[in-house]
Amino acid sequence: MKASLIFLWIFAALVFVAGNSRLEAQTGTAGNSVNIRGKVTGLKGQDLSVAAPNGEVRVTVPDKAVIRQEMAIKLSDIAPGMYLGTTAEKQPDGMFRASEVHVFSEDQRGTGEGHKPMPNGPTPNSTMTNGNVERVEDVAVKDVKGRVMSVKYKDGEVKVFVPPDVPLIKRVVVNRDALKSGAEVSVTAAPGADGSMTAIQITIRAGK
Repeated sequence: MKASLIFLWIFAALVFVAGNSRLEAQTGTAGNSVNIRGKVTGLKGQDLSVAAPNGEVRVTVPDKAVIRQEMAIKLSDIAPGMYLGTTAEKQPDGMFRASEVHVFSEDQRGTGEGHKPMPNGPTPNSTMTNGNVERVEDVAVKDVKGRVMSVKYKDGEVKVFVPPDVPLIKRVVVNRDALKSGAEVSVTAAPGADGSMTAIQITIRAGK
C-alpha cells in the first residue's frame, strides 16, 4: 500500500515506524517504546488486544493515549490551512507531482516540517514535503484534471500537482470507541518492567 511509505519519514520524529509489520523495540528521545502493528481482536475497558504477526499482544489504553483514525478523502477536500505530508517527484517544469497525500490531525501540526529527498520512496527521485497548504487551485496538466497545492514549510515553499487517482488520507483524533474488532492499527506503547504495554498513541488504519 503506497500510503505506508509516507510513515517511514513522517513518524521518525515520533518513534512511529508504521511501515514495520512486526513488534520491535525503538529508542527515542522520550525513552524506550515499542511499535505494534496488527488487528484489534477485542477491547474491554482500557484493555486492548491486538493480533500481531508474532502473536496476540495486550495493551492498556489510558485516557491520555492519543487515538487517531485515518479516512479516505476526496481531492476537493484539500483546502488551505491543512497541515500535510506529500510524497512527490519533481517534474521538468519545476512543479512536483504527488504520488500520495496524508493530512495530519491538527494536534500533529509541525510534525517533520520540511522538504527533503525520500530514498525509499516509490521512485528514485521521490521527495517528502511536510508543511501547511497556503493555496489550492484546480488545474489540468497534460489533460489530467487535478489540483495544485502551494505547500509552505519553514525554509521554503513548493507547488505540488495532485492527480485525481493518488491516495488521499486524513487523520482525525477519535476516542477508544473507534477501536473495533477487525480494525487494523499501529500502536506506539511504553513497556513496563513487568512486561506490560501501555499505549502512547494509536493509529487506526484506513481500509484498503
